Amino acid sequence: MAICGLILTTSSCRKPKVPSPKDLLPAPVVASELRGNGLGAFPGAVYQTQTGSPIHWQPWTKNTMERAKGARRLMFVVIAMPQVPGFQSALAKLMRNPAVVEAINDKYVPVLVDGDTSREMGLLTAELCMEIKCTLNSPMFVWMTSAGNPVAWMPVPESGTTDMISLFKQADGRVSQMWEDSWEYVINNSAQDNVSRRQRFEKMKDSRGLSAQPAADVIRSLRQLSSLYDVYSRSFDETGGLFPSSVITLLSCAAIRPELPQDVRIHSLETVTELIKDLLPSAMFDPLDGGVFLSRQGTSWDLPSFVRDCPGQARAAGSLIAAYRATSDPRTLEQALNVISFAEKAFSTPEGLFSVGVSPEIAPEKWMWSLEDIKKELSPEDADWWIKESGIKGLGNIPPEADPRRQYFRYNTMGMALTVSEIAKQLSLPEVIFRPRFEAAKAKLLAARNARMGKVAHDGCSHAGATFRMVSLYAEAFAATGDENYREKAVALINRARETFVVGAQLRMFSKDAPVSIGGGRAFLYALATQSALDVAAITFDDQWLAWAEDLATTSAEKFTGNGILKECPDEGRLVDLPISDPAMIFDDSTAGLFSLAETRLAEVGRPLVASFGTLATPLPTYVVERPVLHADLLLATMFRHNRTTLVVASDVSPELKLAVERLPLQGFPRRLAKPGDEVPPGSVKILFNEGASCIVSTSKSLQEAVLPLPKK
Repeated sequence: MAICGLILTTSSCRKPKVPSPKDLLPAPVVASELRGNGLGAFPGAVYQTQTGSPIHWQPWTKNTMERAKGARRLMFVVIAMPQVPGFQSALAKLMRNPAVVEAINDKYVPVLVDGDTSREMGLLTAELCMEIKCTLNSPMFVWMTSAGNPVAWMPVPESGTTDMISLFKQADGRVSQMWEDSWEYVINNSAQDNVSRRQRFEKMKDSRGLSAQPAADVIRSLRQLSSLYDVYSRSFDETGGLFPSSVITLLSCAAIRPELPQDVRIHSLETVTELIKDLLPSAMFDPLDGGVFLSRQGTSWDLPSFVRDCPGQARAAGSLIAAYRATSDPRTLEQALNVISFAEKAFSTPEGLFSVGVSPEIAPEKWMWSLEDIKKELSPEDADWWIKESGIKGLGNIPPEADPRRQYFRYNTMGMALTVSEIAKQLSLPEVIFRPRFEAAKAKLLAARNARMGKVAHDGCSHAGATFRMVSLYAEAFAATGDENYREKAVALINRARETFVVGAQLRMFSKDAPVSIGGGRAFLYALATQSALDVAAITFDDQWLAWAEDLATTSAEKFTGNGILKECPDEGRLVDLPISDPAMIFDDSTAGLFSLAETRLAEVGRPLVASFGTLATPLPTYVVERPVLHADLLLATMFRHNRTTLVVASDVSPELKLAVERLPLQGFPRRLAKPGDEVPPGSVKILFNEGASCIVSTSKSLQEAVLPLPKK
């Protein structure tokens, strides 16, 4: 009923006008390109999954729109997010129904859009759902004119909740009948609707109030954020079912900021500590392959949604490293390094880069275990301790409130309550003897699970966003561990990324050329690349990466500012005439938050953004304070802008002191080499605090004590 209502509340519900005589217009012409599947030549895993489809999918290009106009057809646009494998099962349902395939091919120009790469289209799905007050699901079906104006839309419901084919047929019948009755009316009215939509977007931009006291509002937000966690129910309000990467990062960074009020630091640290206690032993962390699941199905972390992608792994691992800085909990760092190892195995590509991680949808039961499964694969001795520490039970271990229909009765998810050393201690065995047993048991269970799942396709399409995420993660891992391998990986990967994804001064998403509307870098990608360049500069003191970060920011100012907004899509790639920006964390970090953080980092090393760009990147809207979870990245940037510690390093410092500077957290501690006039004594580091205070240190211990004092109760 909700979907039917959706169709009826669009422009198509108005009384149609009488169309002009058709004999006064040229006959429709269906171009030869529309008579077959046209995705084969285009890079990107989303497109490659559908190259063999009987549906005549076309790419998201201006040429496709022109052909739709010539054919006098609506476009049937499917906007898919590669991180949500459900788009593949939804499209498979369409292509398995011959009548549906025939209807799509004969009535429409079917168009597939990667909503992650063409990010403005992914953001548009959220706006369209808000218009009809429905939950955002992916993929989204949008009936659209050849001018790029939405006519009707349908977020595909979650699998199993309703019959998607029936809903599609209802929508198709209504829309195609409207088109048949008066295609001119549909074109004109959808254009008028889009004008109203554009005006609403503009009004939202103009009515946005900005904080007059951002430093104080960040403190308010941190207090509110900490209050959302309830230590008794072990619940965190307003985070939904997503792994809380950004919340963990923000609170962890707040806990180690000596400039913040002591109570804010203490409460931030307490909240992070409790969150980590909930997450690390849970089934969100796979004890078999080391990866982390990025959302949950119900109300418990013990029932994950078994979906993983490379950018999500990188964000989660980065948040764990930030938590390790605050809590000094070695298990947190160990899990972060496990996630890095998993990402390298799961998402590396033959080109030496990383993919986004498109994978087929796998039935949840194939990820789960019964008590008998464990006993079958392991010896009785190993099965005993594995069953105990992973919480596996004969009737299943999934809480009833997370699985009210008991569809997973007798199934178990798997976490690990204790570390290897703790299990060894309980068994009264030396860790050096027990660890090989643990690894052998883990390998047997992983092999059994892989056999159960069968061969799973590997996403081998190199993806710029995932690659730049991994650059930053390697840099963070080096800073946390001091392991030179991670620094070498960060430098090698950013060099490879720069060779592959930079064409002239422009970024592209894939390693192969594609039309700008498909593969051209959006503002989000430029922000990610800028952050990765700043991260590598922070661990190497190599000025070329600061220079590249500045170049990327300058190019971004030229491509993505205009009409008072931070545009997500460059003008040359925009096919829908709407001023779409990315101010909130809907699918990932927000573009606004990433650029705000880049601005403060660049400013502190003497390379500020151009003024026109800075004024769009730095403000803190007042509504952010009331929704800290949704805007955690922007709050993080604002916190660093008003609570910063800058390090000015003499060129002749000892290798030990230089390494100590490089190993400081990458964000919130900008560092640069001293220049004449900085008055830095030879062999020393000058630390610049808020409000003009400073001190000089000459040893790694004094550096640590000066910039990273932990809060004391």
